[in-house]
Amino acid sequence: MTVASPSNIQAALIQEYWDNELVNETLQQDVLSTLTTIFDDTTDIAIPNDAIVMQTSLPATGERTATFGFLHALTQAGGEGDLFTQIGNEETLRQKTMTAGFNEFSHAASGWNYGIHYHDSKPYGIQGENMKKATELLGQHAEERFGLYRRQALLEWRSQNLTQSPLNQTMRWNPHWYIKNLLDTQQPTYSTNAATFTARIITALQAAGTGINAALDAHYLLALSNRAKALRIAPLKINGKNRYILTVPSEQTVWASSLDISGSLGAWWSDYSRLKEEKLMFPGLLGEWKNILLVEDERAPTLTIGGSAAPFTLTANYMRYGNDDERDTSAGARQVGFLLGKAPLVEWYPDKIHHEYDDYNYRKWIGKGYFGMIGDTLRVYDQATPTDTSFQQNSCIVCPFARNATYN
Repeated sequence: MTVASPSNIQAALIQEYWDNELVNETLQQDVLSTLTTIFDDTTDIAIPNDAIVMQTSLPATGERTATFGFLHALTQAGGEGDLFTQIGNEETLRQKTMTAGFNEFSHAASGWNYGIHYHDSKPYGIQGENMKKATELLGQHAEERFGLYRRQALLEWRSQNLTQSPLNQTMRWNPHWYIKNLLDTQQPTYSTNAATFTARIITALQAAGTGINAALDAHYLLALSNRAKALRIAPLKINGKNRYILTVPSEQTVWASSLDISGSLGAWWSDYSRLKEEKLMFPGLLGEWKNILLVEDERAPTLTIGGSAAPFTLTANYMRYGNDDERDTSAGARQVGFLLGKAPLVEWYPDKIHHEYDDYNYRKWIGKGYFGMIGDTLRVYDQATPTDTSFQQNSCIVCPFARNATYN
């Protein structure tokens, strides 16, 4: 005789175990969160040599914008010989200015504070007055916002919040572009007319094409290093050396790093392992080529040319918040890197980020949000009545590349 088969417990009585630690999304790191320096505008000091983002210390005391000055070097020859009279031949000091501003920013998340829905989610720690999980996500969201604002200012002159009420400023393209697969004489030249400059950029991008010759390679870095000198891009001082930083879109690193492809960077640059101090400073450091540190930018913006005939449109697309990725992945998209020199961005951050709570319906619902005021502006100086050649921008270059298919 055998033991009778036991009956199964009723399904409704089967206990279940649920992991009460929710896993956050894995998001892309941001190289632009490093090298931020406070700039004290109230004292007579120079622009910091080791900063990408120059945060001004000006308080918000009633003004929404601030003007920063630029003093030209002396350019006239002066006099020589005993017959020259200096009186009446003095050189006039020339200045240019730039304007920075700030505007509000915020975001909030809501949840249950008590009741049955609060009870359902209580094991996961995402509800209740302390809203621990929401706090973590809000901090992550804010950091992504700052990265977005900085990329917008590098590419389109200012952060998007400065275009909102009450400032209502206008975004426009960075004056300096260096497009792969073009002669220096074919690079787009700046125009104070936004439509004209946009058309010139599009013409240059179309001439460069979307093939492999328009992707990042060693030949481009040779020319870019020379171009930076020609445009008088002031280098950063990093570990005692004069260097530039090139942010490299992730897809470009796959092809450019290969040892098997002619023109790639693999056999040329200083290996990552040799840059012991630098790799602690920069997330995504790839290596060094001459005086350029190459740093992978997982959140690099893209450019899209729209329309079937002139006038075409040019649109910048960004990695925004969380995994809200609006970037163009089509074959015709251009991926944007930046050659960064000394303090290309002025960031006015008078009202630092802080948290606030709100509640509703006898505090059954509760919300937590972050709030502050900030603004990012490209450091471009100009005269009172600008011309196409009067601007002064000696801190960065936009470096667009054709997309290059990755494969194994």
